[in-house]
Amino acid sequence: MKIFNLFKSHASRLKEARLLLESDLRNNDMSFLVNTMASEELYSPLLQRKRRTEISNTDQVSWYACRRAETLSTEDEKEALLQLLALPAYEAKKRHLFFCLAYVCTNTKDNALFNFLMMHLEHEKDADVNISILIGIEKMDKTAAGLNIEPIKQLAKKRGVHLKTNAILALAKTADPEVEPLLLGLFAATKDSHMKNIICTTLETVGTRACVPLLTEAYRKTRNSLLRQGIDLVLNAVKSRTISNTP
Repeated sequence: MKIFNLFKSHASRLKEARLLLESDLRNNDMSFLVNTMASEELYSPLLQRKRRTEISNTDQVSWYACRRAETLSTEDEKEALLQLLALPAYEAKKRHLFFCLAYVCTNTKDNALFNFLMMHLEHEKDADVNISILIGIEKMDKTAAGLNIEPIKQLAKKRGVHLKTNAILALAKTADPEVEPLLLGLFAATKDSHMKNIICTTLETVGTRACVPLLTEAYRKTRNSLLRQGIDLVLNAVKSRTISNTP
């Protein structure tokens, strides 16, 4: 019973520390959020012993800060982040600032902010900053007229695996007629089943009947069950869109 109570007390104290951190992240300003995203601290000193045998990303305060960043959605938060971005003191934290801004963009469907991010994506040399932007805008509906997705298309052609992967995923929910041919070219050019599956994830939202022959042939040739599942999802999505668009 004594050991059980000790364990219960330990778990309760960890929960209390997590709730306090989450409250601080909600109630403090954007500088606190960005600084916490860049921190390697643990959310409780009680985790030190546990980490001798078991390590988890959720032990660090930065994990909770990133989850908070994913919910940002107000004009005040956007303006505060843009002000921080202009400060030389935050140059080293650009990756976190752009991560936040990209989620503001997605959560508010802010097309002007999207094009601002694309301008930086086009000229930014730091791959980590670019990946942060791409991750944040991945789930945004990018079908509106006037959105500049050219920088994403260019990054999808790069050789670096991480940047290429995130660029391909960020091309989801677009309406650019060049996107599907680009993806099909990348699909045909790679022998990597995992990369083919990544491309299928995006084709689920942008694929048309034009992708059916290539994917049907790839399905026939592969024995990779995950790739077959990915192709199935694309073909079903295309079929569903075709039916819904038929008068």
